[in-house]
Amino acid sequence: MARPIRSLITLTQSSIAGPSSLRPVPPTLRRSPLGPQVRTAFNLSGWDRYLPKLPKWKSEEPAIDSEVTGPIIDVPATSTTGTTEGGQGAEGTGGLFDDIAQESEGDKMSRKARKRGTDTFTEHRYKSDEHKISHRKLNLLSRQIANLPIDEAIVQMQFSDKRASRWVKSTLALARDHAVDKNLSRDKLVVAESWVSKGPKISRLDIKGRGKYGIKHHPSARIHVVLREGKTKAEQYQERFQRDLRKVRSAGVVREDRVLRRKVISGWTW
Repeated sequence: MARPIRSLITLTQSSIAGPSSLRPVPPTLRRSPLGPQVRTAFNLSGWDRYLPKLPKWKSEEPAIDSEVTGPIIDVPATSTTGTTEGGQGAEGTGGLFDDIAQESEGDKMSRKARKRGTDTFTEHRYKSDEHKISHRKLNLLSRQIANLPIDEAIVQMQFSDKRASRWVKSTLALARDHAVDKNLSRDKLVVAESWVSKGPKISRLDIKGRGKYGIKHHPSARIHVVLREGKTKAEQYQERFQRDLRKVRSAGVVREDRVLRRKVISGWTW
């Protein structure tokens, strides 16, 4: 049975999306619930309704009035010695918290002393962290800095061509600073002892050809130093000068009235 043309038109209009003149638009869609909006490139109006509402805690302390009921008067600081016999107080030149500030600075300066105690130190031992290097290669630098003043040892590591000389230099500088904190004289610090110890070896695969592989062992080592107070450069020079001076022989020093002894060159005595 064929349908009339009116029913086909009604079916087609009902399938069209969006409002049409045949279907009235509900009043909720005609008017925005947020009121008139201004369309701009970036508009944040109405976004606060998506934010969580946090509770507002009321402080138990009484609120301080922002209004000041009287003028503010600066009172000069006075000393704690009290008034004199005439009733006139002595004015001080410091502030109210000067004593507290001085006490805090004193505590800060004596913090290291309290940590290390009251013992007097004659040496400082220090060791570096484990580094990826062979102990044989590191031993060459260890023998180079042994029995040298600490500043000269740092200069030697600064101009060395070895790759490990950089962190050896930083190790010496850090050990020097720790020794100075122990009240050791920096001008007299000498690398009295220096040695190398082995560290753990890390195993890694070494890929070969034809589906074969090997094992690589990456070594590690660390350096140990002992700093003690020794002689300065001037004292060493003076000691060497006195030693060379004692070797000098002159006519006024060597006795010449001894018996002359002939040096025998051959087996014959005539």
